[in-house]
Order: sequence, then structure tokens, then C-alpha cells
Amino acid sequence: MSYMVARMQKMKVGNLGGAHKHNERIFEKHSNKDIDTSRSHLNYELTGRDRSVSYERQIKDYVNENKSSKRGIRKDAVLCDEWIITSDKEFFEKLSQEQTRKFFETAK
Repeated sequence: MSYMVARMQKMKVGNLGGAHKHNERIFEKHSNKDIDTSRSHLNYELTGRDRSVSYERQIKDYVNENKSSKRGIRKDAVLCDEWIITSDKEFFEKLSQEQTRKFFETAK
């Protein structure tokens, strides 16, 4: 029987650089030994964001364009939430690539 995983992490400005490097596989050596860099080309982005621009720059631009107050944002403010929604290997082995993509598109 398969299981689902849903994890949310609040991100402050100090977390964004590391999260960007981790998610884009920018590091030469990864702290997570389970990362198979030969499969990184199979990753895809679900947000439609510009991948050439850092998380920090995009989020700060978004906040500045959409805030209703003239006050600055607190230095320790939570700027976004990172979600990981997935299932176990057995669940995905039964799905085609199209079905897998649909799973993640639906989850977002």
C-alpha cells in the first residue's frame, strides 16, 4: 500500500539562497547522499517562474510589487512556504511519465 508525504517549511530570507541552490542542484557535493545527479535532468518546475533568477530576487520583487503598505518588510519575516508533496517509489513505478506529471500538477 502506498503512502503520501506532504511537508511544508517556512522560508525566511536567510533560507532562500540555500533552498535555491539545493533545488536547482547548483552544489558540487550534496549533503543529501540520496540525490542522484544523473537524474536531475528529469526534474521539472511547476511554478512557471524564471529559473535564471534567484528565489530571493523573485520573492523580494513580488513582495515589493504587491505590498499595500509603505513600511519595510521585517528582516525575520516568513517570505514563502516550500512544500514537498510526493509518494513512495512503488506508487510512481505504476504511473507513466504523463500520469506522474499530472499527479504533481494536481498537487500544486
